[in-house]
Amino acid sequence: MNHIRLKTVNSYMYEIYERISQNKPYDVNLKTYSDTQVKEVLKFFEEKEDFEKCQVISNFLNKRFNHIENYLK
Repeated sequence: MNHIRLKTVNSYMYEIYERISQNKPYDVNLKTYSDTQVKEVLKFFEEKEDFEKCQVISNFLNKRFNHIENYLK
């Protein structure tokens, strides 16, 4: 019998944060995180007032979705 394991929102947000902090802009299925996903994680940690994690995520957002640095070179 197969066991299905559901992820909570909390564990999902922490998983995304851990992968971002390891400079992995993709999930375990190699699908890149979208801008909206990362912003939801940022909002989640802002509500928890965990500002160190917010800074890491914000830096990732600024680096990853910067058109001048990433797309025009």
